[in-house]
Amino acid sequence: MFQKIAMDEMIRRLHRDLLSERGCEDRMSRKTREEVCALLKDSKDQMDGQDHGYHQEEVFLAASAAEENGFVDGFKYAFRLFSECMHG
Repeated sequence: MFQKIAMDEMIRRLHRDLLSERGCEDRMSRKTREEVCALLKDSKDQMDGQDHGYHQEEVFLAASAAEENGFVDGFKYAFRLFSECMHG
């Protein structure tokens, strides 16, 4: 169990390092940020500024977590596939 947690944390650190190398200032890629902004653009007209800002930040946090979890899962899947190809 501890090894799994340590491995996941190492992969998450790798994800953050990759984002940092690409000049991303937060824990999400520019592409994800642009897509979230496009999705939220329509809702901005329907909410007042304060509510929209609050919800926008929540959506950014959720998108960031989803992107990071997807990276971790994809990395582990690719590693397993590579391992099976090398030993199978």
